[in-house]
Amino acid sequence: MAIPINMKSLTCVEYPGRVKNVDKMLETLGGEENVSKAALDSSRRLDLRFRPADPYCRPVYGDRFPTSSLLLRVRRTRRIRKNRTKESEDAAPASSSSVTMETPAPSTSSSSETSPPEEERVTYNTEVLGIVDTTYRFQALADFQYLPLHRTPDGRTVQLYDQLLLEGLEGGGFYQKDVPLFVPPATFSRIDTPQNYHYRRDPAHNYKNPMKTLSSSNLIGVARARRPHSAIFFNFEELQVPTKPSGGAVDHMDKHNLHAELAELKKLFEERPIWSRNALQVRSGIRLLRLKLLLPLCGYYAVTGPWRSLWVKFGYDPRKDPTAKQYQLLDFRVRQGPDNKRLAVKAKRSTFNYTLPTMTHKPQPQVVQMKGVAGSPGAGSSGEGERQDGRTKEDIEKEATYVFRPGVLPAYRQMFYQLCDLHDPRLQALVHENDGRETSCAEKDGWCLPNTKAKLRDIISSEVSKLSNIIHRDKKARGVSSGAGPDAREEEEEEEDDDEDDDEDDMSDSEVDPDQQVAQDSDNEMETEMLEFL
Repeated sequence: MAIPINMKSLTCVEYPGRVKNVDKMLETLGGEENVSKAALDSSRRLDLRFRPADPYCRPVYGDRFPTSSLLLRVRRTRRIRKNRTKESEDAAPASSSSVTMETPAPSTSSSSETSPPEEERVTYNTEVLGIVDTTYRFQALADFQYLPLHRTPDGRTVQLYDQLLLEGLEGGGFYQKDVPLFVPPATFSRIDTPQNYHYRRDPAHNYKNPMKTLSSSNLIGVARARRPHSAIFFNFEELQVPTKPSGGAVDHMDKHNLHAELAELKKLFEERPIWSRNALQVRSGIRLLRLKLLLPLCGYYAVTGPWRSLWVKFGYDPRKDPTAKQYQLLDFRVRQGPDNKRLAVKAKRSTFNYTLPTMTHKPQPQVVQMKGVAGSPGAGSSGEGERQDGRTKEDIEKEATYVFRPGVLPAYRQMFYQLCDLHDPRLQALVHENDGRETSCAEKDGWCLPNTKAKLRDIISSEVSKLSNIIHRDKKARGVSSGAGPDAREEEEEEEDDDEDDDEDDMSDSEVDPDQQVAQDSDNEMETEMLEFL
């Protein structure tokens, strides 16, 4: 007989301890509310505090794993037949949706000849209560625990909870008490995953000159030392541009076998001499970790000037070529104001993304939104997965990280565009307004006319506002056509009017490969890229 299965979805928590009291166990997990929040957020880890009443308790974190298990309940019923009467230790009847298996037990005879014969039957009732599709396992190491204790001069150990924690409104005398200094850090361990040590020496430690190590700024090793990529940095006021890569960059090429990918990247630099890293990553499809090693072999990094934060081909000086103005950088930021409350462009980063180690990964970049706008070249319909000029929706989403097109919203609220990647006739007319009349290259405007960048930003901002209003009207119309009540529509408008919408980025259930996504490591993207190549 087949066992009926209940399709209810369940979440399992493999508790690292022996549970005697369920209420106390839930208290260590933060209660049912905290467990529910962790279960609803795929990027959140489940924290367990063995001393829930202690605010200085460092939690141990459970990681989320997808599983395909069944929760099975088996009931064992014993029936004893004696003198034709049925005695049962468990009077609960078997469920109609369960499987019953009877196991006859051998008759037992008493030592007395007057005792009647007995017959025992054991019945097993089996039923499936649900499917366990998510399991939390506590496999990470617990952080160091530092208790608020103080040793008195006479050798006694006293606790400091009463002197550190407020239990209500305290008078001025509470803040004037002489209390031992107790300021523990937020966390002691940088990572909670065990690493293979193998009793190897620390390569960063100078065993011949220990005093040099003691004077190092990274003495206690709070972070991994940066791995140099031997990039060459160039300032606008320097006279000569670099013509060849450094020796360290060439060593990386042989060490990591980058010859095939280097030839492909050099073809792109022959196509155009100045690139951004995001554009090269999308066009070449090379993994980010390998691209960091390849870029110092192809060009130098401009730190200041109209081509700042871009990679320039070795030997090419854009200050001497007026046609290089099409490769200049435009730093565009979505404007915030009372008229832009319904902007459909979300922030690239959020402060909630840095709540490690409670989070397992960062959210994915937001999906680029596209709407058909009359008179906008390259704008297509809002159909899912439709092609525009032979390109898929996924291709357009990747391209939107460095290209601006009418009808496609920017990927983030701060974008670094090259002028040649602004695919709008109005923008290109401003860029090439002074073609053939360029006289000198300025550090701020390059080969363009003064105030050109401000005009470009005005046009892009008006386009973003227009698209956001169209998306907002479409959402509102869909809410009316779907029969949503006024409360639902009002709630939707409140969510869109929220100025804190950058903290509500949608998160995907799938892990993001850090080598495939565009750099999102710092509030200052240029500073982040420079630090990676120091």
